[in-house]
Amino acid sequence: MKERILRGNLYLGSAILVGATILLALGWSFMQTWFYMFAWWPFILIVDSLNFRKSGISPLFESTGKFTYMLFVSVGVWLSFELFNLRLQNWSYHGIPIQTWQRWLGYFVAFASVIPAIIELSVFFQNALQIKKFSLFQLKNTHSFRKFCIFLGIVCGLLPLIWPRIFFPLVWLCFFFLLEPLNHRLGNDCFLKDLEDKDWSRFWSWVLAGLTAGILWEFFNFWAGSHWEYSLPYLNFGRIFQMPVFGYFGFIPFALEVFVLYTVFVYVYEKYLSSRVHRQVYWLCSALVIYMFVFYLIDKYSLVT
Repeated sequence: MKERILRGNLYLGSAILVGATILLALGWSFMQTWFYMFAWWPFILIVDSLNFRKSGISPLFESTGKFTYMLFVSVGVWLSFELFNLRLQNWSYHGIPIQTWQRWLGYFVAFASVIPAIIELSVFFQNALQIKKFSLFQLKNTHSFRKFCIFLGIVCGLLPLIWPRIFFPLVWLCFFFLLEPLNHRLGNDCFLKDLEDKDWSRFWSWVLAGLTAGILWEFFNFWAGSHWEYSLPYLNFGRIFQMPVFGYFGFIPFALEVFVLYTVFVYVYEKYLSSRVHRQVYWLCSALVIYMFVFYLIDKYSLVT
């Protein structure tokens, strides 16, 4: 039964995506407001079904507990960048519902799709392409090199806060440099270990996933009534959809950051949360309170009415 559902999600996702597009074209106000969600989540279903058909693996439906955890982590990961944006002011939200509960629900559902989307696309590219053929050099992964990565991560996190107009792109690198050494130390999946073994397949699959997700994010966002608009302090030209062309380069390091952040949270889940339901409930409730506070900050500083 589960296999039939996972295979059938290809048709279900396609039907919802096509139906949402038709309703948007017909000018239905509800769909204009919520089109992004009705386009992006069905797309995730489609890719998940393709991944299951190709490899027998469904990242989205591996387990109910892990899926719920993934949604909350996805929201938290994106909100960490929203906190940076309070200082950077690189993007803003437009046409968002007036009612607070609808707006915050929209934030949660949209932000919850970030990690599932990039994971699904990375699995898709790893299944579809012979990426190992594109392996480059072998990384000398020394203790000194990992300490240097941590130093770079701290610098990349601080400089955008001090001089946001100059160093804002470094936001998309800070977590990568900070957390890759931690993942290596914990024995988690990490790019440092892969490149030490001259295996670039995971790296390239996440690069392609980030770039593909970014293009599709901007494409769906462009047609939606509720949408974001991005601007750069410099190089703010050559706009494709709502994004300046140079902004698309940020999706690549962003995907790598999503990988390292999610890997850390998976470690926490498997070590501390998976066997105790009350721990999960406590963590999720605590996270929800924090998320609502950040939603309030988004409303106050990033929302254009």
